[in-house]
Amino acid sequence: MLSIVTPSFNSEKYIRNCVDSVRHACAGTDYEHLIADGGSTDKTLEILKEYPEVSVVSEPDQGMYDALNKAITRAKGTWIGHLNSDEQYNKKGLQMALAKIANQTTLDAIMSPTVMLNGQLDFLQLFKQVIIPKPVDALWCMPIQSCSFLYKKALWERASYDTNYHAVADHVWFRKQMELGINIGLIPEPIGIFTWHADNISNTTGVSSGENALSDINRASFRLKWAKHVYRFKKWLAGGYRSSPVNYEYFKDGHCEQAYIEKPALKVKQSALR
Repeated sequence: MLSIVTPSFNSEKYIRNCVDSVRHACAGTDYEHLIADGGSTDKTLEILKEYPEVSVVSEPDQGMYDALNKAITRAKGTWIGHLNSDEQYNKKGLQMALAKIANQTTLDAIMSPTVMLNGQLDFLQLFKQVIIPKPVDALWCMPIQSCSFLYKKALWERASYDTNYHAVADHVWFRKQMELGINIGLIPEPIGIFTWHADNISNTTGVSSGENALSDINRASFRLKWAKHVYRFKKWLAGGYRSSPVNYEYFKDGHCEQAYIEKPALKVKQSALR
């Protein structure tokens, strides 16, 4: 079973799209959708009452990663998908990931490229992840997007999210998992759809807190500079810097939309991500 865990708090703007995408992408799949709500005071909980298949627990928490830990604690699945309330799943990518998981039983996790949209759900860029990172790569960047990363619950059981962090605990967690050893698979189709908007934690909490998942690392060291060059060279060889068509499904205002981008941007200016 796949357990999809979603932390939420006052998420009325995006939560319906998130849940609709899960329902659509997981049709015919053995799955559960667990939402850990932090005590929303907007219409989030009212909207979620329209989805009886979704398991919702609403109570005060210490932030997103505390909510994730709570949700995963009650997860029944062998595999976990972390999907934030403003993110969505792309059905083709998710189904491809689940098929690979079923066929390659030694995998601990699976990753993919990620479609990135703006707050109006217009296409921004493709985070084109085409190579599997090495442990050293987690020491100079966060090489995955959580919405395009599925992993065995056993990984979380050996190391949960550190709630001392409020913005970068996913990077801290991924570093730890890489250090402990993890067998990651890769698929070419995007699993997740990430939404850039003004209320992203990276734009709010992350900026104000000054948190740094790499505070103990000398990122200017020769070792990491070399690792960065090696990573980028391998990505170039794998076509990671070459734009190629991408198609995906996403939900907007209760409707499933089809999108085809012939030459997706692979990088946009930071000003466009606000």
